[in-house]
Amino acid sequence: MTREIIVSILEGEGAEGKGGNFKISEEREATCFVSTPGELMAIGRVIRIELKDSYVSLTTAKDERFAFAYQDVLGFKLAAPAQHKERSAGFR
Repeated sequence: MTREIIVSILEGEGAEGKGGNFKISEEREATCFVSTPGELMAIGRVIRIELKDSYVSLTTAKDERFAFAYQDVLGFKLAAPAQHKERSAGFR
């Protein structure tokens, strides 16, 4: 994937961005899919995406940082965050 395609995707989804740094709003939950030799990696709960000259840097909600070459990025999933329903303990 190219830098231009990633920018187009993020802007189309309403990500706040400036100068190659994008922040995913709390109303969205982002997952980035990356190709590695022999497997597909899904980096979940991405909150910040930084587009550098030759690579993309991802920061997760757990403050984990990942860096990948643009050609290794396959795509993104942007969805509404999961809604947690209140459950009872089974007693009425």
